[in-house]
Amino acid sequence: MNNIIVLSLHILTGVAMNLPINISISFYALLLLGSSCKANSSDIATSILPSSNQETTALPDFLAIRDVRTKKQEFFEYLLPLIRQSNLAVLAERTRVLALKTDIENGVTLDKQSLAFIGGISSRYRVSAGSDLLTQINQLIIKVDAVPESLVLAQAANESGWGTSRFARKANNLFGVWCFKPGCGLAPKFRDKGLKHEVARYDSVGEGIDAYIHNINTHPAYINLRSIRAKTRNNERVMNGLALAEGLVHYSARGYAYVREIQQLIRVNKLNEFNQPV
Repeated sequence: MNNIIVLSLHILTGVAMNLPINISISFYALLLLGSSCKANSSDIATSILPSSNQETTALPDFLAIRDVRTKKQEFFEYLLPLIRQSNLAVLAERTRVLALKTDIENGVTLDKQSLAFIGGISSRYRVSAGSDLLTQINQLIIKVDAVPESLVLAQAANESGWGTSRFARKANNLFGVWCFKPGCGLAPKFRDKGLKHEVARYDSVGEGIDAYIHNINTHPAYINLRSIRAKTRNNERVMNGLALAEGLVHYSARGYAYVREIQQLIRVNKLNEFNQPV
C-alpha cells in the first residue's frame, strides 16, 4: 500500500499542536501507567509493504472482556503468534541476504537470480544500489531484521487501547496507519478541515503487523532504533525491547515521554520474556 503513514494513536481529547485528534483511546494503557496526560500524535512513515501471507482469525472482541488481567492475557496470546509469523518472513529474507554476503566475501560471482533478489529487496527496503555490492548488502542486513515481540506488543496495546479501538475492531489496524486513496480505509470521525486521509483497512491483523514491522525497518525516523538493534545483535542473541524503544522518539510528538510509556508497558507486563532468540 502506497503513501502510508504510521502515527501514534493515543490522544485523549482535543487537538494538540495542530495535529489531528486521535479517536482511539488507550484506556487500559493509561490505567496501567496511572497517567492522565494528553498525548500528541505525529505522522511518521510511508512505506510499500511486504507480506508474510498470514491467514488469521478475526480480532477477538476485547471490548466484551471486562476483567483487565484477562483482557491483557488474551490480547498477548492472540497477537504473539502473528508477530512471530511476520518476523519469520523477514528473517527468511535476512537469511538469504546473509548467505549472499558470505558468497561475495568468498569471491563467488552472483548469478542473475541472486542479483535480481538483491535488486528487489533493496527497492522494498529503500537501500540504494551502488557500485559496491557488499556495501549494499551490509545496508540490507541492518534493515532486514525482526522487531522484538515485546516492542510490538507494547505499541499495539498502547495504540489500539488493548484492541478496543474502532480502527482495530473494524479495520484490523492496531498501529494507526493512514492512507490517502479514497475508500482505502475508515474516515476518522474527527478530522481537521482540509485533511482527506483515512485510517487504513487491512484484510487481517497479521497484514497490519507486517505494515508496522516494515515501517520500523525502512523509515528514516527509526534509523536509531535499527542501529540499536544491530549493536544488540553483536552482543546478545535475544533482542531487548526496552533498548530498542529508545529509537521510537520520533514515533510520537511526545518524544521521550512516549518512549518511557512504551518502556513502562514492557516492564510492568514483563514483555521481554516473550522475546525469542534471533
